[in-house]
Amino acid sequence: MKTRLIRPVVIILPVVVFLLNYGLFQDPVNKVLERDDRNHGMTVRAHWRWYVDPTVLVYDLQEARSDATGVDVLRAFLQFAYRQKDRHFVRVDLAWRGSRRFSISGSDFAELGRQYARRSPVDTMTVMPGILYRPDGSKAFPLRAAPFVEQNQQRLVDFTSFVNTWVSR
Repeated sequence: MKTRLIRPVVIILPVVVFLLNYGLFQDPVNKVLERDDRNHGMTVRAHWRWYVDPTVLVYDLQEARSDATGVDVLRAFLQFAYRQKDRHFVRVDLAWRGSRRFSISGSDFAELGRQYARRSPVDTMTVMPGILYRPDGSKAFPLRAAPFVEQNQQRLVDFTSFVNTWVSR
């Protein structure tokens, strides 16, 4: 009797988990990539960590055109954040082909999504390095005490380093 119940659960549960992740994350990220021609050539997998942990969202960049810039990669991520801005996560992992490279807090992810339509890309580029963490939990880039212009210049250098590390081909 128990085996009659276990077999269907073993078959149905993975299908439900897949469909849930697909509907909540993969389909929206596919639509983001399809609706903006500038995102052409990018492939992303979006899902809960291990497909079952709803506290952590994984944004796994699988492919980016060889001529894609940091702004291109960031724009697609921000468009997805905009679509997910009302969801709550503890953390969002940024991965490249399955390997976690950085993470941001769930609240920072939601804020990026809310600010997407109002904030300029350059402004977001200067903010992004300050909210990134390495996989070990340490800050990815140090906070610098410097005059405003120098600080923003360094943050743009940090942004370039972030993108190059995230998308190391």
